[in-house]
Amino acid sequence: MKKIIYGCVSLLLCCSIGILYAQDEKAKEAQKVLEQEKQLSDQVYKEVIIEDFETTDYTDKNISLRVVKDEKAGVSMRTDYPAPVQNSKRYLGVKVFAKSGSVLTIIPAKPLIIDKYCKYINMWVYGKNFSGELSILVKDANGNIKRLVLGKLNFLGWRKLSVPITDEIAQEDKYLAQKRNIEIVKILYNPSTLERLPAWNYFYIDDITAIVREKYVDRQSDEW
Repeated sequence: MKKIIYGCVSLLLCCSIGILYAQDEKAKEAQKVLEQEKQLSDQVYKEVIIEDFETTDYTDKNISLRVVKDEKAGVSMRTDYPAPVQNSKRYLGVKVFAKSGSVLTIIPAKPLIIDKYCKYINMWVYGKNFSGELSILVKDANGNIKRLVLGKLNFLGWRKLSVPITDEIAQEDKYLAQKRNIEIVKILYNPSTLERLPAWNYFYIDDITAIVREKYVDRQSDEW
């Protein structure tokens, strides 16, 4: 009887060990697949610079403000403390004397065009604990304008803000001969002040980048 019991226990232990081993192997295989997918994703998508402010100049002609009494704004190219990105030497300084409800518009000094399939748009921003909101206007491949919110600037120092490009923004090419793109047409800032009177808001912008991949090409002819 004891031999039978010992035999059953040994069999159960062997089965348990086998199950655990199989589960462990499956977990390792699943992890391997995830790592391979991540590597593939990293290879497919890459970050490209749309505007680094190194060779373009922005002046007060590149900004507009929905003026209420005593409101004003200005921009300046700065060099003393750029964002922590490689080879960054120049960036854009922005100041606005306004109150809640106003909108400061920055018009790019050059076309900010993204001609590949875009997953995210990123922007390095130096905040100074003002709770104003920063956003961009993107024109899609069909000519429609969409406002995308990067976030509030209620933080101190450089931070990389990011916004996803959803399927609502058309960007795929329709035909092989018709290349289409999207474009950042404006940068918007909505000041936020607790007081009823205008107050100075300051923030700084460095590299604007996009996470992109090559567009899928339909090489199959339907003429058959």
